[in-house]
Amino acid sequence: MTRRTPDESTRTPPDTGPFDAIPGGLTEPAALGVAVAAVAYVSAFAAVTNVVGGTARLLAVVAVAAVCGATLARTVSPRSAIRLTVALFVAGLVGYYLTIPGSRVALGSLGAVALDVVSLLTGLSVLRLVAVDVWVLVIAPVPTFLVAYLAGRGRHVAAVTVAGGTLGFFVLTGDAGDAVTLAGVVGVALAVGLSTVSVPGGIRSHGGTLATVLAVMVLASATVTVLPAGAAQPWAVDRGAPGLESSVVGGDELDIVGTTQLSPEVRFTMESPVERNWHVASYDTYTGDGWVRSGEERPLDGRLSGPPGDAKTVESTFTAETDLETIPAPWQAVAVGGVIGEAAQVDERGTIHPGGPILEGDRVAVESRVLDASPAELRNASTDYDPAIEERYTQLPESTPDRVGERTAEILSDADAENPYDQATAIESHLIEEYDYSLTIDRPEGDIADAFLFEMTAGYCTYFATTMVAMLRSQDMPARLETGYTSGQQVGSDEYVVRGQNAHTWVSVYFPEHGWVEFDPTPGAERDLARSIRLAEARSDGVEGIDTNSSGFEISTVVQEEPTRFPDANATENGTVDDGNASFDGTSSTVNDSVSEEARPDRGTFDTAAADDGGPSLPSREVLGYWLLVAIVATAGARHVGATDRAYRAARIRLPGRSRTPRSDAKRAFADLERILSRRYRERRAGETPRAYLEALRERGVDDRVHAVGEAYERAAYAGDVTREEADAARRAVRRIALESTPLVGRFFEEESTTEE
Repeated sequence: MTRRTPDESTRTPPDTGPFDAIPGGLTEPAALGVAVAAVAYVSAFAAVTNVVGGTARLLAVVAVAAVCGATLARTVSPRSAIRLTVALFVAGLVGYYLTIPGSRVALGSLGAVALDVVSLLTGLSVLRLVAVDVWVLVIAPVPTFLVAYLAGRGRHVAAVTVAGGTLGFFVLTGDAGDAVTLAGVVGVALAVGLSTVSVPGGIRSHGGTLATVLAVMVLASATVTVLPAGAAQPWAVDRGAPGLESSVVGGDELDIVGTTQLSPEVRFTMESPVERNWHVASYDTYTGDGWVRSGEERPLDGRLSGPPGDAKTVESTFTAETDLETIPAPWQAVAVGGVIGEAAQVDERGTIHPGGPILEGDRVAVESRVLDASPAELRNASTDYDPAIEERYTQLPESTPDRVGERTAEILSDADAENPYDQATAIESHLIEEYDYSLTIDRPEGDIADAFLFEMTAGYCTYFATTMVAMLRSQDMPARLETGYTSGQQVGSDEYVVRGQNAHTWVSVYFPEHGWVEFDPTPGAERDLARSIRLAEARSDGVEGIDTNSSGFEISTVVQEEPTRFPDANATENGTVDDGNASFDGTSSTVNDSVSEEARPDRGTFDTAAADDGGPSLPSREVLGYWLLVAIVATAGARHVGATDRAYRAARIRLPGRSRTPRSDAKRAFADLERILSRRYRERRAGETPRAYLEALRERGVDDRVHAVGEAYERAAYAGDVTREEADAARRAVRRIALESTPLVGRFFEEESTTEE
């Protein structure tokens, strides 16, 4: 019979604490560790509400959930409490789902939900969720209720497991900072360690637990230092190399970094009758240290409506000189030609994204509706904002210092700016005139806009644009961050060569009758000088892929005898072709290309570092060590909970094997049989002989084979003269009984027995 060691599941905590006011489990030392872990994951929730608002409401609902959990700990059974927790979780998700506007609810297919779950668990911030403030309010009370309930009942290890799992979710999404993660690790260690030492005989019987906890602490600390980059980006996102382009172009999250680099490699050529910034993305949620695009994408179904005011139609065509994951175009693109358009998606800010990569050589036609409003019209624009626009695009983190708004108000007062257009122009001019352009800076601590405004003297486009948006929002003017490319090098009347170093961020301000209007607070002359110097250096060093035939740098090419037709992805709706103009109206679309594939310069990817030699990419020693530690901790944990012993015993029973003596084999056969019978019927009681135990089970239908095993055991244990044949027969009988208890194998034996009959 298995002897149990004392642990928290077998001891009975006091029902109440001092003065019968609180459950006794909350007065025990291990409750301190649970509290630390709970504060850690609540801090992660609070970091989200700091961005979107509602921290006071969050703390209120968490407090109520904790009180309810602690109160019910004395009256509700664990099974009922778990059912109530599941009900709260399901009700919360349903409530959150119902708060999403109808147009978004229609997008909530099972596949989309599954993709969101996978994305969240692999680095997609919860800030991407629609109505994330509601999500926090309905989800945060669920683990809090269960943690308080389990801690109140003295189940401290179970309570801290729930708290640690909740915090682990935020570690995976990248929303838990280093300090919060380490605080959670300390809480888990305290809870498990204090729970172990408080049990009589705990150090002796559970010393392995403390060793495992120590390993977990090391593992969690390693997670913070080894995997933060992975946790900051979801699967299937091209992280690129460190540089301005990789940090601002593409991706649902925009991280603001310190010193950055410029890539002179050509990305695409643009044919457009207007010279504009080529827009690729918009960001609405400012986190204080970066930006997030919230909401989901939907298939592009026909043309978008475009700006609400006067606008002119512009047809542009870009040719990819390297693989692209965006559709650059003058704002606002309303339609895309060919199969690229058929697979395109549109997000909630009206930006069109490709459904898959645009390959090198693809030629894509885009139709845009470009705003055509004069400064006088914008000065007279209404300030009657749509409530949804105002709520989303005036958002600032709750932690944004008041001095940002105060300084902005002073600037606007000095400029005597009385309408949103003049106010935006005044802020734009102030930033251009008062701050320098530099790519070599130290990333500040705290809120980026506040630090740039008061502590920095220079920065690059991300800093300028972020600060301007924050300043505008502090005055309740809807504004957002835009990313894309500047127009690039003009090589013809309507043709531009755009390089990686043209990646750029700017600002758009919303005017109700006109839509989004661009402003650019980055000093243009200094920015262009930095780009020119970088391009000259690359040309001097002989870097490939930095020029085209028309960009002023001679390239050796091999002329083909026949022109190469672009892939079907470049065709318009009727698939016809013409002399090199990708048209949007369905009349024609082909291109003559006199350069062979062999002669194309290798444009590479966004990587501005050394070229890849094509070999396999091996993980670093730190990452290998981390996963080795994961395996060790997992093995130690499995051994601690008895999983390895159970697996060994199950394999030993079912697989052939023989020890050195018949006597030991007979004893082992009976021990294995007793484990099988204890699970199927009952355990052998203290003082109950093997013969009495088997006789008692005979009345419950146990078959005669077990008695033969019992007789072999008695001869081995008491007479010591069991034969090899008897021992082997006992082992075979036990193995067959074990296999019959395995569902699929047992069904086979039943069918075999029926056939024999």
